[in-house]
Amino acid sequence: MREFVRQRPLLCFYVLAILIALAAHALRAMSPTPLDPMFKMLQETHAHLNIITAVRSTFEYPGAYTLLLFPAAPMFAALIATGIGYGQAGFRELLSRCAPWRSPVSWRQGVTVIAVCFLAFFALTGIMWVQTYLYAPPGTLDRTFLRYGSDPVAIYVMLAASLLLSPGPLLEELGWRGFALPQLLKKFDPLTAAVILGIMWWAWHLPRDLPTLFSGAPGAAWSVIVKQLVIAPGFIASTIIAVFVCNKLGGSMWGGVLTHAIHNELGVNVTAEWAPTVAGIGWRPWDLIEFAVAIGLVLICGRSLGAASPDNARLAWGNVPPKLPGGVGDKSGSNA
Repeated sequence: MREFVRQRPLLCFYVLAILIALAAHALRAMSPTPLDPMFKMLQETHAHLNIITAVRSTFEYPGAYTLLLFPAAPMFAALIATGIGYGQAGFRELLSRCAPWRSPVSWRQGVTVIAVCFLAFFALTGIMWVQTYLYAPPGTLDRTFLRYGSDPVAIYVMLAASLLLSPGPLLEELGWRGFALPQLLKKFDPLTAAVILGIMWWAWHLPRDLPTLFSGAPGAAWSVIVKQLVIAPGFIASTIIAVFVCNKLGGSMWGGVLTHAIHNELGVNVTAEWAPTVAGIGWRPWDLIEFAVAIGLVLICGRSLGAASPDNARLAWGNVPPKLPGGVGDKSGSNA
C-alpha cells in the first residue's frame, strides 16, 4: 500500500478527497435534522458566517457537521495519503508548509506578502461597499455592517479576523496547497501546476451540485452546466494567484489560505446583502478582478509565477528548501 501511494500520491489524495466529500453529502441527505431553519436563522440574525459560527451551529443543528466535513475532505485526504505513503517524515514536510513562510524567505518578505494580502482584501471590500452604498437599495449597507460590528473599530477588526476564520480555506488548504501543489511541482512548472490544480479544485466541488442536478426540476441540468462554465475559470484564476503567493512565501500553504479566504469572504459576507453580477452571466466584480490579476501575473512572471526559476524544484514535495546564509536572516528563515 505504501509503495502504491508513493507512486501515485496525487491520485490517491484526490480519490480520497472526492469520496469524503461524497460521504458528507450522503450523510447530510440522511440527517433527520433539516438545515433550512439554520440557514434562515443565520440570515435573519445577520450572523457572520465563519468557522466559529459553523461549529456553534452544530450544537443546535447536529446535521451541520456535514457542512464542515465537506471542506475538510482535502485535509483528511492529505493526512491519510501522507501517513500511508510517507510516515513521520511526510508529516514533518506537510506540517512545515503550515508555517506562515518557509526558508529561504526572510521574515521581512513573509510579513510584507501577508500584509499585502490583507491590504488587497480591505481595498476590494471598500470597492464593493462603495458600490453597495451607491447602487443597492437603501439600508443594504447597514445590514451588511451588522455582520461585522456596531462601530468602525469592531468592523475593521472583524474584517481582518475574517480572513483567518473562513472555514473553506482553513479546512481545505492543507490538502490543495499543502499536499497537492507540491506533488504537482515534482513534474510541472508552477503555471502548469496551477492550471491542473485549479481544474482539480473545481471538479472536486461538483458534488455540491448533485442534489440540484438530480432534483428533476425543470431546467436543473442546464442551470448546473451554466454554473460550471461560469465558475470553472474562476477556480483556475484563483489558483494561479494562490500559487504566486505560495511561491512568495516559500511554499507555505498560507498563500492559498489567504487568497482563498479573500475570495470566499467577498462572496459570503462582504456582499451577502447585495451581490451584483456582470452582464447577467453570474460573474461578480471581484471575479473580473481575479481574472485581470491572474492574467497580469502570467504576463509579468511567466511560467514560474514568481518562483526563481533555478529554485522551482525546492517547492516540490520531498525537496528540502535551502537556508539563507548565516546571521539574522538564517534564524528568521529556519524559524519559519
